[in-house]
Amino acid sequence: MLNFSHILTISRREVRETLSDWRVVAPMFILTLLFPQLLAFAAGRAVDFLDTEGLAVRLVSFAVLLVGFIPASFSLITALESFVGERERNTLESLLALPLADNEIYLGKLISSLFTPLVASIIAMLIFVALLLGFLPELYFEAINVARFSLLLLLVTTMALVMVTGAVVISVHISSIRAANLMSSFILVPMAGVLQMAALLIINDHWAHLWMVAAALVVLGIILVRIGMRTFNREELLAREQTQSQRPPKERATPRYAWNRLRHPVLLIMRREIIEVASDWRVLLPFFVLSLGLPAALVAGTDFALNFLEEPNVFGPIIPFAALLVGFVPASFALITAIESFVGERERNTLESLLAMPISDRHLYIGKLLAALMVPLTGSLLAMGFFLGLIRGFYPQLFFLGRIPDLFGLLVLMLVAINLLLVAGAVILSSHVSSVRAATLMASVVLVPTTVALQIQALFFIARRYEIIWFFLYAFIVVAIALMRSGLISFNREEILSREHEELSLWRVLRNFRTLFNEHRPAHTPLSAYAGLPFAPRRFYRTELPAILYELRLPLGCAMLAAGAGIWLGLDIGRGATLPRFAALFDELLESLGQVPAPSFSLAAGIFANNLRVSVLSNIFSVLSFGLFAFLVPFIAFGQVALAAARLAYAGGNWYALGADSPLQFLLAYVLPHGIIELPTFILSTALGLRLGAALLAPPPGSSVGHNLLWALATYAKVWLLLIAPLVALSALVEGLVTPRIIMLLYGG
Repeated sequence: MLNFSHILTISRREVRETLSDWRVVAPMFILTLLFPQLLAFAAGRAVDFLDTEGLAVRLVSFAVLLVGFIPASFSLITALESFVGERERNTLESLLALPLADNEIYLGKLISSLFTPLVASIIAMLIFVALLLGFLPELYFEAINVARFSLLLLLVTTMALVMVTGAVVISVHISSIRAANLMSSFILVPMAGVLQMAALLIINDHWAHLWMVAAALVVLGIILVRIGMRTFNREELLAREQTQSQRPPKERATPRYAWNRLRHPVLLIMRREIIEVASDWRVLLPFFVLSLGLPAALVAGTDFALNFLEEPNVFGPIIPFAALLVGFVPASFALITAIESFVGERERNTLESLLAMPISDRHLYIGKLLAALMVPLTGSLLAMGFFLGLIRGFYPQLFFLGRIPDLFGLLVLMLVAINLLLVAGAVILSSHVSSVRAATLMASVVLVPTTVALQIQALFFIARRYEIIWFFLYAFIVVAIALMRSGLISFNREEILSREHEELSLWRVLRNFRTLFNEHRPAHTPLSAYAGLPFAPRRFYRTELPAILYELRLPLGCAMLAAGAGIWLGLDIGRGATLPRFAALFDELLESLGQVPAPSFSLAAGIFANNLRVSVLSNIFSVLSFGLFAFLVPFIAFGQVALAAARLAYAGGNWYALGADSPLQFLLAYVLPHGIIELPTFILSTALGLRLGAALLAPPPGSSVGHNLLWALATYAKVWLLLIAPLVALSALVEGLVTPRIIMLLYGG
């Protein structure tokens, strides 16, 4: 008979330990609270790029599912560590010695592993739906109702149940966190397939079939729970623990390949790493399953999809995205080997011998980077090529409907760029953390944005907006180059050795942040040179703000360049030269000129909340996007103003006279009153966001990447608190109380 109080005791212990680890909480905070806001912003603009009527609305429904799935999939990391993590922290014996039944220990671990992803997913979905209801009510009522939201919630719950139960089963029967992470692909890949199937059903408005998917997931989850409870045995687990501890360390075999004739340091490092990876069956088995088995399984299910849709023309545009997804899966799996590039050497006690090799830091880093790139890139290209070859052989109509001959070059370049980005980011993490567990937890910083960007591309593949896919490719290439450059600049073997026994402490980070926040010094100044002055707003306005503005002169110039580029593009679109459909949408909006809400403090409060959200989120996401989100703020803001003015002029409005169709009157009424405060404020905010994005790329001489990022965050926080937030509040008051009166005065409302 199960004792539920014992189960809850184990669950509380595990949840408390999970929530006390900031490396788990920080990514979860981003995925749960910030990611839904970003996706809600994107959802409001999806309709502008999709020509198929109703498609954007259905994709918003899928976005609700995606918002819930992402936090759940990330939390798989903690579930994989449920038992094997105890072994590596040397706490397994004390856990198994508790006077509890085997099933009570197992269920306690399972419930605690399920609690975090489930709560995070539900909160993320509720935030996303609330944002839709508050800011995009028309889109919300078209896309969501109680029955649909309940079904999507059930789907996320059952997917989390299957992922967590599968991960806990793996954790019981595996010997190390590395091995558990390598085997996790057998959970994530099928769940990604279920997610894509759900997307297909939602897009084609087959909601009834989603209940069947949810029911199948419930049955599978129950089966996995039963398997886990039946196979969990503490005596076997302890016996395996003792066998593992008594096993002698594995000696590296002497290679007998022609590789040993290589003499270049980079090639020597590559040879060493590739031989090690190629000798590990836990890498090779998933590699071949994902590279050959997954494409074959997808092609085998094509008949079912065609019979279900009854219209191959609908399925055609999905083929290029499916090829890209098939290539992405081996890359995301092989990211595990890249994560271990340096930190894995530390845990295998081979780091000192590696760093003692008589080669330069640059050659060592490039060798590790190229070796880590070989496996995922080979797997990606092999998987995509095999998939497209099967499609060409068995379904030539779909092959040509998907325009594969025209898009093949784009798909190959996209996979190369994605692999470079993932591997470069993973190697940076590996060289800056102290354990494989920490690197795995922080890998979401690289993997999640890339996965989300890939999912967003599905929209444009379905809508056949391939010109936008090229912009994604350019962005991936820029970020990949930036990551490689950052890794080369920041890599230093002496610092890695000094960190070998140093744990990353959140309290030390917060203490250093407080020092940097209280007292401003140039970015290259070491912490030991700070005088420990207290926080003083008067000192900030008198001496620190001019110094900060001087240091931001290059980011300020880039922000003004973004504003200028936005104005140029807005004028170009306004003349009808580019994106005529998008320009026509603005014509509909301009027909309502002069219709404005009554001035009120509630209007000002809503404007303040929205502008504050933009100023915060754009800069937070700039850390992950190297300033891209911050760059977009003035680009879009100034571009919208230029577009509206250009459309009025294009329709016959006079720039030099006032009137209902005058662009001059539009600027005087709608932009100038509050824009004279708001637009320069966003230029400054953008400069700070660009500085945040650049912090990871080029730390000053003598400064680490971590210190440079912390300095940029402290500078941003201080300027935001003492300057940007007050100016945003002032401009919101003007926009909510003064601007409507000027509009009514000039337009006669």
